[in-house]
Amino acid sequence: MRLRALAEEPLPKLIGEAAWRGIRSMRQWTFRRAGRMSACPVRFHPIGYYQGLTELDCDHSRKAVLAYAEAVLRGEFPLMGYGIPHLGVTPGWHTDWVSGKSWPVEASEKIVVVRHDGSDVKVPWELSRLQFAPVVAQAYVLTGDGRYRAALKNLLTDWIERNPVGVGVNWTIAMEAALRAISLCLSMELLWPFTGGEQPWLNQMTASLWQHLRFIEAHNEFSFLLRSNHYLSNIVGLTTLSAYLGLERRREKYARAVQREILLQTYPDGGDREASTGYHVLVAQMGLHSYLVQQRCRGAVDSKFEARLRQMFEWVAALADDAWKLPHLGDCDNGRVELLPDDIDQAEPHSLCAGSLCRLASSVLQLPLQGAREGTKLLPHSGIAVLRSGQASVIFSAMPNGLEGKGSHTHCDKLSIVFRLGGNEVFCDSGSRCYTRSAELRNLDRSTRAHNTVMIDDVDQNTVGAELFRLGNEARVSPIALLEGGKAVQASHQGYSRWNIEHQRTVELSPCSLQIVDEVSGANEHLLELRFILGPEWLVYPEIMTGERITCTVGGSRQLTFQCEAENPLALSVFPAQISREYGAALASTCIRIQTTASLPAKVQTKVQWN
Repeated sequence: MRLRALAEEPLPKLIGEAAWRGIRSMRQWTFRRAGRMSACPVRFHPIGYYQGLTELDCDHSRKAVLAYAEAVLRGEFPLMGYGIPHLGVTPGWHTDWVSGKSWPVEASEKIVVVRHDGSDVKVPWELSRLQFAPVVAQAYVLTGDGRYRAALKNLLTDWIERNPVGVGVNWTIAMEAALRAISLCLSMELLWPFTGGEQPWLNQMTASLWQHLRFIEAHNEFSFLLRSNHYLSNIVGLTTLSAYLGLERRREKYARAVQREILLQTYPDGGDREASTGYHVLVAQMGLHSYLVQQRCRGAVDSKFEARLRQMFEWVAALADDAWKLPHLGDCDNGRVELLPDDIDQAEPHSLCAGSLCRLASSVLQLPLQGAREGTKLLPHSGIAVLRSGQASVIFSAMPNGLEGKGSHTHCDKLSIVFRLGGNEVFCDSGSRCYTRSAELRNLDRSTRAHNTVMIDDVDQNTVGAELFRLGNEARVSPIALLEGGKAVQASHQGYSRWNIEHQRTVELSPCSLQIVDEVSGANEHLLELRFILGPEWLVYPEIMTGERITCTVGGSRQLTFQCEAENPLALSVFPAQISREYGAALASTCIRIQTTASLPAKVQTKVQWN
């Protein structure tokens, strides 16, 4: 499949890629030859990153920071959806504590990252991003309590000594080094100034930052064929490192690269091109962080980049509910540049709670962001429509496969919906439970059956194969059309064109009802299956299970009636399912499934009502 994909690329692009890979190999050889003994020619100095930022000022944020920092001092590290494991004051930096499996401490280029043995490399990577460190440093700034300062210095020293540059699983890709470097820079700024007695520690940290910069430059994840949030994280990290190490020409060079790349990796409507709300949030935070670094260093900011960054946060506001939570569309792995109060203080964990990030963006960009409002918002390039009426809202997804069809973080969710009523998702996306820990779960979470759409003959819209970060691109989508004065939307996809079948869906929302019309054109007899995955807060009470009209009641904070009609006999079934609102975690939920064997063309109408 990879050879076929390469064959489709233009020859100039392939030549450029081959030349670039040769250059990168030479850089890596030079980096290894220089080794750890290369002199550190730079000094660390703060840039005033936190100056004027008010996110920590409120009592709620202060309590969240202190509680999180105390957990870290106890050796507890709240990471992703794995709870709060007790890893001790010197954690196993190379271990997936969930599976108990570790990676060897050897040259990083020799390490096999994905081993298909039940381990997940994201676990040690997430811990070694060191994003807990600025939070502990904030606790020190807020209280002046030397316990936080001493504990953080010991943790960071332990990481450096047990993770020699270029050795171990935490040096296998540049993205991890870049995000870690940002954490180190922010932590050191918060701990500044240092006493004379702390000078050896400051020198050790500065040398590590210099090594991080050299490693990222040598292992840069640029590509002429495919660039994603990985490459963007590299140049964002290099911008930050250059700023804190006083490398002005490098900072300007990498800042310009970030600004160009944001424009390339996002659509004109502000949406990230990876077809994922989770990665949109990560990329938006990368852009905002780089903008803030440039602002503090009095560097140049391109007006087109600033305008696109504003659009990215308006995009978030368009999809968010009243609590600033986004629906899980596509992959989501809890990725952040730095942890904000909403990330560390959640009674009900949710990886896409973007309130703190949006408030920060509003302050930095002088951008008045509005939350939920009436009417329909169309994001035409992203392939998303948001309908709002009263307390109800629907997100209708007709997103093209991410990264020009390659689909590294895309799901088979064409024409799927997320339906919210009040503060709860009634019909929700399944989310992302894992990436490499289980190929079976990974493929299930990105399959058609894990989304609120139509599946035909038990076959996925797009080919879901052995490559865990690639998806077929059969389900090409039409633009979303606005109907009924904006009260309804309509789109279609070509995922079943192998049988000359097209699926078209129309969605209409009113204050007390949601109507969905699925029209499947084509010929011959086929099995049609609709699924609706409910949030954990809702229960289903079946009523009429078979016939041309089936019904059930959905109960939770409200009571809803659900009915489905067709010219062919329908069969309703209800069974347990799982969703994820945080990477690594699963919540029990319920799935409503409607099946019918119909001669095409066929139409199925679904209606949900509430008071």
